[in-house]
Amino acid sequence: MNSYKFAFFLLVVFGLSAGPVTGHHSAVVFDEASSVQKTGEVTQFIYRNPHLIITMKVTDDSGNPEEWKIEGQSIAAMRQSGFDRESLKVGDVVTIKMHPLKNGEPGGLIQGMIGADGKSYSMDASDAPTRARQVYPALMPWVPPPEGETWQMREKKTRPPELPIISNGTAAGDGTAAGFTDGALDPENLSQKRPSAAFDLTGVWQFRGEDEWRANYGSFEFKPSPEFTAKGKEFHDAYMEASKKGERYGDPTALCYPAGMPRLMTRYGSLMMIQFPTAIYMVSRLNNEYRVIFTDGRDRVPENKLDRNWGGESLGHWEGDTLVVETTGFTDDNHLIQAGVITGSKLKIVERMQMINDGNTLVTEFTFTDPEHWIGEWKHIKFRDRVLRSDIREANCIYKDNLSLPGMGN
Repeated sequence: MNSYKFAFFLLVVFGLSAGPVTGHHSAVVFDEASSVQKTGEVTQFIYRNPHLIITMKVTDDSGNPEEWKIEGQSIAAMRQSGFDRESLKVGDVVTIKMHPLKNGEPGGLIQGMIGADGKSYSMDASDAPTRARQVYPALMPWVPPPEGETWQMREKKTRPPELPIISNGTAAGDGTAAGFTDGALDPENLSQKRPSAAFDLTGVWQFRGEDEWRANYGSFEFKPSPEFTAKGKEFHDAYMEASKKGERYGDPTALCYPAGMPRLMTRYGSLMMIQFPTAIYMVSRLNNEYRVIFTDGRDRVPENKLDRNWGGESLGHWEGDTLVVETTGFTDDNHLIQAGVITGSKLKIVERMQMINDGNTLVTEFTFTDPEHWIGEWKHIKFRDRVLRSDIREANCIYKDNLSLPGMGN
């Protein structure tokens, strides 16, 4: 595509959109009055909420390699221009237009892109609404509202044109999966007739560590280990060797990466669950990590729209007195099942949950498969017990704090 055609269309706008997906706190670092255009090789592509991130190797005017770091906004906004996970991959040579950083360093806020296949991602279709990035609120001088305006008057003039809002994946707080199906908490979805659940997980649950039998069952880890592939064994052996020397090795949670699944289900501290007919919501004492198991019969998010993460996408169904949950859609970015056992995008977890002891103990049989890192199925059973007079409180992983831990370096 020649430069005239490139300039003709307004390239895909991840930070430039109407409605609630506009301003972001990092917008203040970009010079939105100017644009630059760079062509280079993609060396990193992160397709994950809340941001698109691209790192690109560019040759500067002197012929020297230069690394450009490029930010988008939410991947929900990207969807509106037809951009998805398959639009870009490491190694692609692409052309990107962006608002540059104000400090002159190589980086910017993406306005649009021509992919390696020549496809352009544009937001300037003639039937599209006008889009303009709003000024970040903290940078705007305060203007008094009309004198005598009541909150009722304010609500009426700011009211959306239609209520309830029907999300197309770009409403505030939406992820890339939004807009494909009814929400789990939509009133119409909740009101549909469904078979009664065999049990109700609503409550707070404490992990049973079985500490006196750690060597037998692994406590919050999983014993015995699986039969590793060469890739899995390389990581495991390096971890064990470092541990024997008293060194910390390869646990991303120390750097505040999410523990994700299955660690969320097998860590000390309480796990709060709220069960609806359409979904089971969980918040863990482990860094307030969040999980939802959808039980409304929905299909999985298409692969090219999927926001891969550490918790995966969990879909559940009832088989008699057992809740069967299948979870896929994991990231391969620093995801450990346990110390020394790394996993990735091919991981699949099947949980079979039953309730015993008069509804006071949750029994979960885990089956892990990941042909990239171990051979065959890896099975374990863990227990959680109901705990009363307990609530989940805020818990945060602070990167700076963790760097002060013994053995984390300077």
